[in-house]
Amino acid sequence: MTRLLIVDDSDLALTLLRDAVAVQLGWSVATAARPDDVAEALAVEGPFDLALVDLAYPNSHLNGLDVLLTLYEQAPQCRPVVYTQGDPSVADMLRDAWDAFDLATALSKSRSIPSVLRDLNDAAVHGSAPVDPFLQPLLPEGRSPWRSIEGYGRLVGHAGHAKLWRALIELDQEPSYRDLAEHTGLSLPSVRNYRGELLDDLALHYLDRPRMRQMQLFAKRCRPLLEPHIRRKLDVTGTPM
Repeated sequence: MTRLLIVDDSDLALTLLRDAVAVQLGWSVATAARPDDVAEALAVEGPFDLALVDLAYPNSHLNGLDVLLTLYEQAPQCRPVVYTQGDPSVADMLRDAWDAFDLATALSKSRSIPSVLRDLNDAAVHGSAPVDPFLQPLLPEGRSPWRSIEGYGRLVGHAGHAKLWRALIELDQEPSYRDLAEHTGLSLPSVRNYRGELLDDLALHYLDRPRMRQMQLFAKRCRPLLEPHIRRKLDVTGTPM
């Protein structure tokens, strides 16, 4: 029997879609309403063959990239399917997810339940399914090797970069160079220099000469993909966390 994990905070996914999958496909279905619950669901109710993953969770500090990374690390046999509204607020994260993870497909919540069931069944049988036409324009033509999970390491070349990214993630308002220097303990010239070192690689992430706010939004959104590299650089240098 195929086993599906639904990670979503919407009633549509947690009730109607869950019941439709169980009744019409005959699958075993478990649900997690928050990214924080995924690790427990994997440990207690896994293993799973597929995971249907929303990207946005207004009531959690985690996002869909956290979920996908948890699946990648703890349940590599589970094929992820992104399930999202596809509106502008998640368009960048959808592209991040598509580039970094081997998604079976991406489906929009505007898609009918029968269509979603058909796509999920195709993903279970064939390992993948066609991307929802509504979401296709939001995705790149091909996956970028620079935006793989390992590829994010190019953005954290040394401890100075790690401190800069950590500050951008932790600070709430758009920081000035002086704010970053105070938060990191780095000198003002070092902060300017380290940010300058990152600009060429940021262009590989669709950020061409970004303003500080754009860089900060990228840092917060892609925190799950940056954090492992940040921790590694700070641990290697013995820098306190």
